[in-house]
Amino acid sequence: MGSKRKRSNQEPVQVEQPAKKLQRSSKPAQLVSFDNAPFLDQPDRKSTEFKREVETYGLLADENEAQRLIAASAVVLGLLGGEGVELSTLQRHFERRLFRGLASGARAARLGFSIAITEILMELFGKRNLAETKYKGMTFEKVLGILLEKTKPDGDLSGQEEKDHALGLLFGLHTFVKANILFHQEDRWFIILDKLLELSNRKPWLREECGAVIVQAVSQMNASQAEKTLDKLIESGLAISPEGVGIWVTARDRFPDMKYPSKPWGPTGQPLDRLQTLSKALKESAINEQGSKNLQQAKQTGNWNPQLHFVWDIVLAKFLASLKQKDRAGAKSNFENFWKIAVDENLFSTTASRERKYWGFLLFQKVLQNPSSYAKLFPYIFSHNLVRCLINHSQDADRFLHRSAERSLKVLTQTVASTPNALPAILPRLVSGHGVYSFDRMTKSKTVESMLASVNNKNAMDVIQILLEPVLNVTGSEAEKDADTKRTILGDYLLAMIPKVQDLDGAHWIDEALLLMANFSYSDTLTCSPPLSQKTRELFRNRLTSSFTRLVSDIKGYVYPCSLLSKFAPDAIQMDADITKVKDYALLTLEKILKNAKKAKAKNQPPLQALALIYGLVIFQLYNSETESVSILDELKLCYNKLVRHKESEDDADVDASEVLVELLLSLVAKPSALLRKVAQHVFQAFMADITEGGLQLMTDVLGSGESLRGQQELFDQQPEDGEDMEDGSDNEGDSDIEMDSDVEIIDFNDSEGHLIGHLTDSSDAGEKEEDEEDEEESCEESEDESFKNDDEIQKLNAALALALGTHSHDPAAPAAEHSDSDADMTDSEMMALDSKLIEIFSARKNLPNKKQEAKNAKETMVNFKSRVLDLLEIYVKKQASNPLAMGILLPTLRLIRTTNAKPLINKAHGIISALQKASKEANKRGMGDIEEQLMLIREIHGDAAKNQSRGFAMAASTACIIVALNVWRHDKDNIGKVAAIYSGTSSGWMKGDLTIQPEFLTGWHNWVISIARSK
Repeated sequence: MGSKRKRSNQEPVQVEQPAKKLQRSSKPAQLVSFDNAPFLDQPDRKSTEFKREVETYGLLADENEAQRLIAASAVVLGLLGGEGVELSTLQRHFERRLFRGLASGARAARLGFSIAITEILMELFGKRNLAETKYKGMTFEKVLGILLEKTKPDGDLSGQEEKDHALGLLFGLHTFVKANILFHQEDRWFIILDKLLELSNRKPWLREECGAVIVQAVSQMNASQAEKTLDKLIESGLAISPEGVGIWVTARDRFPDMKYPSKPWGPTGQPLDRLQTLSKALKESAINEQGSKNLQQAKQTGNWNPQLHFVWDIVLAKFLASLKQKDRAGAKSNFENFWKIAVDENLFSTTASRERKYWGFLLFQKVLQNPSSYAKLFPYIFSHNLVRCLINHSQDADRFLHRSAERSLKVLTQTVASTPNALPAILPRLVSGHGVYSFDRMTKSKTVESMLASVNNKNAMDVIQILLEPVLNVTGSEAEKDADTKRTILGDYLLAMIPKVQDLDGAHWIDEALLLMANFSYSDTLTCSPPLSQKTRELFRNRLTSSFTRLVSDIKGYVYPCSLLSKFAPDAIQMDADITKVKDYALLTLEKILKNAKKAKAKNQPPLQALALIYGLVIFQLYNSETESVSILDELKLCYNKLVRHKESEDDADVDASEVLVELLLSLVAKPSALLRKVAQHVFQAFMADITEGGLQLMTDVLGSGESLRGQQELFDQQPEDGEDMEDGSDNEGDSDIEMDSDVEIIDFNDSEGHLIGHLTDSSDAGEKEEDEEDEEESCEESEDESFKNDDEIQKLNAALALALGTHSHDPAAPAAEHSDSDADMTDSEMMALDSKLIEIFSARKNLPNKKQEAKNAKETMVNFKSRVLDLLEIYVKKQASNPLAMGILLPTLRLIRTTNAKPLINKAHGIISALQKASKEANKRGMGDIEEQLMLIREIHGDAAKNQSRGFAMAASTACIIVALNVWRHDKDNIGKVAAIYSGTSSGWMKGDLTIQPEFLTGWHNWVISIARSK
């Protein structure tokens, strides 16, 4: 096993943070209520009073916060409620219960006990001042003495026990501050302060918590007390520390006119005015500045705390307050300087430890996670060293701060998702400035891509401009290479912006994004340096096509490609006069279709919208120099005239426009393009009511073709040369596992004069495979002659190999090689020449067409082609169940189930039959079509049922027969006897053994008959 880096010696363990609240349990707990009667002085250990006392104090350590509050209230009322307990009882509870509980190791004990103690101290020394009236012996000094005694680590204690006592003392001292009882008598606070400073010096790992208590106390003291407090901090060495910074800034806010010590923060008492000293204090480094060397320096904490110090909250709050003042520009400038010196050059410097960089990432995340407060400061936090560390630690999983950097990137994306208006402020800091344009590639993440999904109408134009500027003018020694790279990434970014949702109302910026891609693809409008390369243009064409794929998932998206054509000039495309004429006429026709679509009623709009969509996309194919686009435009013109305008010329009077349209759609779904598949479905759905029997037969003929190289060539009129054997790829291994990813299959059609091949061109739609791919999808087309010359080529290579090695070929007709006595007779130069020749021969042999792979590709192609045809047929049966032609789909679909080994095709075919059954029940209640033809169809299905012993096929065949039988029944109930006679004959043949049929085939009929009879 490979070694795994250890974190135990590298990443310090978290220390317990007493100020943090525990998370509430997800399960609702049953809260215990208490008797609030006063506690007895010396209850018997076996009495219920003693049990009540024990249970009450025990629940002070409960992990449920609500339960702790109830228990704390019971303790306070039990001691001081009503007349209150005796002094001896109160003292006993302080000594044996309350302060002891603070030193307990129980998880929530310190939280619960400190609440109770705080309330009791408020009663004793606060407004009621019970220590002066009822409990005169319970003085402040006595209570503090009990605390110090019960938290003193005497004896042979373990490390954990000593830690518990130190934390108990901290919590106990904190209760005096929370009770707000220290500043009525000045000496009380300074007694507590001395104990806090002593504890922080003795236990450096508690220094931050002690400092937080002092910060809380500052809000309760007056200016004189604050001044003396700061003097004591200077004496103790805490002035130049994170805690000292927090205390000074808090005091400065509370007492702006107070006289401050000249050292270490100057007469203004504002640490933010001395950024160099501040930065060193925040990272606890030694202060060597002139004038500060005589100051006492506090011990460093020693134990690294993986949580962000509280001082950062205080400092950031100070800058937020300054943003609300008149001089906002000055406030932003001050923050920028602060971040640069105190954060970037401090926590993220090249010499900073990984612990300090970790703090830096936490601070970065903290600012980002509160956009409502810090959004105006976002532009200044992406400093040079921070961005460098973010990139470096994100791209390498072995870096110690990799997870912290990943977390920072995640926070970035979450912030933009929750506050999209922050995107224009954040994005340029990643792709320009201190960042890199290829930020996602460098960090091996999808940060920018994810953020671009949050584009909206308010920020879209700013985002597009941010992404565009760095790619227009690229300089440097490798400007052309860098320009291609950046422009490639721009295409990916623009594609990432295009939403995958169907509700695009009001998203006008999409038109601008598409126009920019179109200008990069086809126009010379943009002024770029270096000029746009052909590779870049091809890539943007792919990205534009991928954008259309997302936008036309609903037919309403037709407007995007169609309107785009009128917004740019394809002046970067070289077109001769004839092509230009075709283009101009097509654009004119498209304009007419769009106008008619706007004028038409809602029910008449889909055919016009679908026709406009396919027209527009074929024009884009024309711009892509796809030669067959010209003939497709001619066919679309015919379909438009006959199916929409209902006009025809003498030349095309005998042409079935629906068959032309179906052939065109089949050519689209045969291509490895998600866009063309969606377009074909939209067009088919819009015109399926006009599809004739011949058009449907063109589709069902595909289902009957072989799933092999032979089947592919027969379907597309591609025949091998006479006398040549042909690999039919009939190997069934893996047939059922053929991948049905219709966006990545390979179409291998070779003849340009075939039945459908006239429309098949190389697809430039590679953007639909992977949004981050840069190269076009390869078409893998090889000529028919080459695929049948493999044997001849292999024989020639074998002969060449024999000649090079001086051996005899296995081919008796091959010329004999000259005999060589030994390799030792060859010189070094001859040996090197032989090596080169062998490399050449083996390379040529490796590049020979692989018949097995060719057959496999053909099988996958045919399976995927059939799958897409089934998608179209499913649309038809769902919407045209009342059309008599729908019955003609049943038999070809059943035969596909019987003959194919591809499970996805079987499942889709079953789905079509089920969909037709469901739609038929809700369709024409009177029946339709020729009864004799339908009876013949039932007979054919019965015949097929006897040819397959699969239960699945039997059930599908039974369903198909019932669909037809239901139609016969609805048309004329007297004819149902003819259907029953067919079933009777099949049953008789099965009983005699003449036929082999699965029982499910006949059971389905019997169940249907019963259901019809019962419905009467």
